[in-house]
Amino acid sequence: MARSLSSAKRQQIQLRKLEREYRGKVAAEIARAMRLMLDAYARTGSIPNLPEETYPRLVDLWREMARSSIEAFGNDIVDQGKAIGRPLETKSFFDFFMRLADEWLGMEMIRRRITSVAETTRANIVSQVRIGQSEGLGVAQISQRIAKAVPSISTQRGALIARTETHGAANFGANKVAQTIGFTLQKQWVAAEDHRTRPFHAAANGQKVDMDQPFIVGGEMLMYPGDEAGSPWNTINCRCTVTYEVMD
Repeated sequence: MARSLSSAKRQQIQLRKLEREYRGKVAAEIARAMRLMLDAYARTGSIPNLPEETYPRLVDLWREMARSSIEAFGNDIVDQGKAIGRPLETKSFFDFFMRLADEWLGMEMIRRRITSVAETTRANIVSQVRIGQSEGLGVAQISQRIAKAVPSISTQRGALIARTETHGAANFGANKVAQTIGFTLQKQWVAAEDHRTRPFHAAANGQKVDMDQPFIVGGEMLMYPGDEAGSPWNTINCRCTVTYEVMD
């Protein structure tokens, strides 16, 4: 149990580091798209479309988040194996981590979430333009108002998105690596311990199951926190983690 608690603490530190690294990058990409749309609106007076390069740039950023998160948690699993006398060569897993990142990125739910981020970014501009028009404001006034709001909007969304995606990718990667190393493992749900944790996630804290079995959380079967097969209300903004224990 002590090993699980130590692993859980280490994972929480890793996740906070990943969040800090990527919330600014996500916010910057959202702000970039919003400013490009604002420039187009200021020039034409027409509600602009999302810049063509925004979706590919988001995909590249999601891939980078996945690779960093999967590598961090994958190496943690490998290190646990080494600690109990099961030597594994970390370098041999590097390409595997990269393939897992692409596998995660190729999931339909992840593609939908990237599309949703792109669509919501444009929807924020459209909504603010229409509000300004309803108030009788001109193009210049509307543009100035939205420009002032861009930092706040992008920062808030960046924090939520970075938390959701880095946690989801990290837990996905840890689950895949644990399956690959060939040990008999049990996994344990570890809930974030603060007031923001969902009650049903807190209730699942300490739940142990065999490696190939799902956790029962909020009435749903989840292989790990942030499982893309779960409902949005059960996975978005989830900060829980999983620890693994070698059984043989």
